[in-house]
Amino acid sequence: MDKIWLKHYPDNVRENIEYTENDLYSWLEKTIEKFPDNKAFTCDNVSITFREFKFYVDNFAASLQKLGVINGDRVAIIMPNLIQYPISVFGVLKLGAIVVNINPLYTTNEIDFLLENSGAKVVIVFNMMAHKLNTLYDKYNVKHVVVTRLPDLYPFHKQVIFNFTIKYIKKINIDFNYKAHDFKILINTLPLEYKHAIIKSDDIAFIQYTGATTGKPKGAVLTHRNIVSNLLQIYEWLNAHFDLTLKYVVIDALPLYHIFSLTANLLTFMFYGSENVMIPNPRDTKYLVKIMKQSKFNVFSALDTLLSLLLLSKEFTKEHFPNYKYGIAGGMSLRSSITNKWKLVTGVNLSNCYGLTETSPALTMNKFTNEEFDGSVGFPISSTEIQIRDIETLKVLSINEHGSIWVRGPQVMKEYWNNPEQTSLVFDKDGWFNTKDIGYMNECGKLFISGRVSELVIVSGFNVYSAEVESVLNGIDEILNSAIVGIPSEKTGEAVVAFVLFRKGMSLTTDEIILKCKEKITSYKVPKIIYVLDELPRTLVGKIDKKVLLEIALERNK
Repeated sequence: MDKIWLKHYPDNVRENIEYTENDLYSWLEKTIEKFPDNKAFTCDNVSITFREFKFYVDNFAASLQKLGVINGDRVAIIMPNLIQYPISVFGVLKLGAIVVNINPLYTTNEIDFLLENSGAKVVIVFNMMAHKLNTLYDKYNVKHVVVTRLPDLYPFHKQVIFNFTIKYIKKINIDFNYKAHDFKILINTLPLEYKHAIIKSDDIAFIQYTGATTGKPKGAVLTHRNIVSNLLQIYEWLNAHFDLTLKYVVIDALPLYHIFSLTANLLTFMFYGSENVMIPNPRDTKYLVKIMKQSKFNVFSALDTLLSLLLLSKEFTKEHFPNYKYGIAGGMSLRSSITNKWKLVTGVNLSNCYGLTETSPALTMNKFTNEEFDGSVGFPISSTEIQIRDIETLKVLSINEHGSIWVRGPQVMKEYWNNPEQTSLVFDKDGWFNTKDIGYMNECGKLFISGRVSELVIVSGFNVYSAEVESVLNGIDEILNSAIVGIPSEKTGEAVVAFVLFRKGMSLTTDEIILKCKEKITSYKVPKIIYVLDELPRTLVGKIDKKVLLEIALERNK
């Protein structure tokens, strides 16, 4: 199975990238020199050019430096998709400091752990979430909080209208009980002096915390070299399909604090002078569709859940988007029913890809062609090696054999932040990283994901892979979505439990579902216990929360 994927690469995609020693901020400066007057970012029909972006970034970096931020300091950002987000990110990176991305939907308790663990010195927070820091200000290493408001970059009259509406009409809580710095003032303050920071490619750029399906989140340490390498790998792939000399318009509906959107949307297309259109709340599908229509976008990346949400929207399905050419899916398993319907509605074939927080994130990509969706996540990208190993013995397996997925490449993280024990558990002596995912590789070198090692269900000694069973369930016409978990069984060791969500107005009995499953998979893989839910629980990034489902299954089977 030694690099069999190379024989099936698109034309002109090389086996290995040619790495440069660029850090992310110096790369931004080169981009601004080439495209100063291009639109860089748009939010709520307010746009800034790359020239204006540099003005705000440089001012913000100087202001942070005045607050005491230096090379190696951690700066937490708690913000949805606003223009203020990339300004904050690059203001921090210019100083050689480290961005700590925190989901703005997290509770005070969750934020507390991340601030303590990262040792963040400064927190940049959206005002609607600022109250979550009421008990955390001046706690641990936090010295300063910077607060931004939705309309901080809007024209003055629009700022007044927005601020009044939020506080007095929508009555959203924007109060906090600590002294904070005003983001708007900091980005508009011309620096009297600024000490240039020396940034090396091996310096840390981001600490990206994992989703923590079990235990506490772990901070993946991503260096400038990791991120730049992954961008070069992505460009190597895109060059075979895109004309990157053109200016693209990209919809940023997925949250940019998540590594998939951060790299695939913000960084990838920004460095080619393209426009990123920010969507603060993608759950508001009417607003999202309105912006998609206005922006004349070309590129849209999404999770399966967001694609499904849009396909259920009459506003979306009745529209035609003539400029939309490229669709990227990642972050979770993509259902064939969704990709087939998406192509029917939009005419665009989704390119399914795979990666992890720990890998910056891209590891594999599919071609951007009209090939029928085969369920794979594509080929390993340039300078990326993948092995399928036996879960217990770690022996390298052959084609089409299921096992744990191990990877090696320049995009793989340096370590887990302040966690040498967990770091040692995921790396072997040769630098291979254990993804903790299960999958197999076919004869063409395409990777298929079967599930997480933690989601593997063993029935009477036989392995049952969650993705395979869910694919069968999701292929039943009456079922909209599904998820499986395993619970202890005296008879078989573990039993397969399925949770299903029916399409509107449709239903099946348990026996009918079991019968339909038996037509597609062998008996021991068929769920024996099936629960019907009105809604599948989700994590904050939109993935099905199997931890909650397992708790439900265990409670119901006491």
